[in-house]
Amino acid sequence: MPSLSSTKYGQLSWLETFGMFASVIPLPISIIWSVVTSAYASYNKTRSLKRIASDTIMRHMLGRLSVPQLQAIVGTTMTAYEKFCRANNLPLIIDELGEDARLLWLGPKRLEHVVLYIHGGGFILAPGDTALEFWRRSQQELNKQNIEVSIVMLNYSLIPDASFPTPLRQAALAIEFLITAGVKPQNLQLVGDSAGGNLVLQVLSHMLHPLGSVPEIRLATPLRGILLISPWTTLSATNKPLSSYTENEGRDCVTQRIFSRWGALVLADVVQADRPFVEAVHAPDTWFEGADTLVERVLITGGGLEVLRDDIIAVGQSFQRHHRGAELVVQEDGIHDDMFNELAVNERKCSLTPLIIGWLATGFRTDNTN
Repeated sequence: MPSLSSTKYGQLSWLETFGMFASVIPLPISIIWSVVTSAYASYNKTRSLKRIASDTIMRHMLGRLSVPQLQAIVGTTMTAYEKFCRANNLPLIIDELGEDARLLWLGPKRLEHVVLYIHGGGFILAPGDTALEFWRRSQQELNKQNIEVSIVMLNYSLIPDASFPTPLRQAALAIEFLITAGVKPQNLQLVGDSAGGNLVLQVLSHMLHPLGSVPEIRLATPLRGILLISPWTTLSATNKPLSSYTENEGRDCVTQRIFSRWGALVLADVVQADRPFVEAVHAPDTWFEGADTLVERVLITGGGLEVLRDDIIAVGQSFQRHHRGAELVVQEDGIHDDMFNELAVNERKCSLTPLIIGWLATGFRTDNTN
């Protein structure tokens, strides 16, 4: 059974601390090699040299560092939130949910139109600055369109502090809190990227197939929408030799080996009967039957250069069989969480960015209840 060297988030031994710094030594060679060998490849035709270098750095660090080492570098969700708010002169607005979960508001707390963001990170890492920056900019763009939207992020527990179904329980508490506070389901859109997309699907799965250990989610009306960005839908990637795993190895910022290693940590605490909750791509064909009664609109996005591409397409097509309002969009030259990664080099080329903002805007404009 896979395990971590530490039972506490981000805790390092002196040897792991030394190894963390040592892992940086070969990084310049990796960057130079990647730029030289792939700068003129067709799949990098829209990428600048600094973007290629940035993606290489991410792939190198994620592949070489252990989970505790990565956690030590990234920090916790609370520290990421506090740092981002300080840098952007935003107030800290926090709602405690219980069970070590909380809602973190990016900007003003309004209840008329709300986007609940569930961050990715393989259930082991806090969100990066670029994810928070993306949603803050998206909020500003929506405000320019006279759509006052509040963005709130779920601070849920990560491995090794907690395992399935704890994050699902915390997500259920978050939705219950927002509904009780006065947010109407038709004014609420759930968004998740990567593992966050997995957790959004867990929420929907729980609404369709209730888990006894998780609070029931009761909605008077369907949710306005759910948005899944590069959703991580299979945690046992080594058992599915899809073409995108080999075709996009070295092109994406994450590798099959990384997803497999992290997925094994998550699956270690999931019994076989509950696997459809965390691996939607392996769920029965009828698993999402009835989803159209729970959520009005669904958008699933991915990148053509993702190792997860084929899984994303499979889940999207399966979802479309049960929901007429489900859309699947694959960005031709996009990688995993492409719109976040480009912000690391201050670029705004990702075609999914305006699509996502427009999709959210349309969802809130169709609200005639206020």
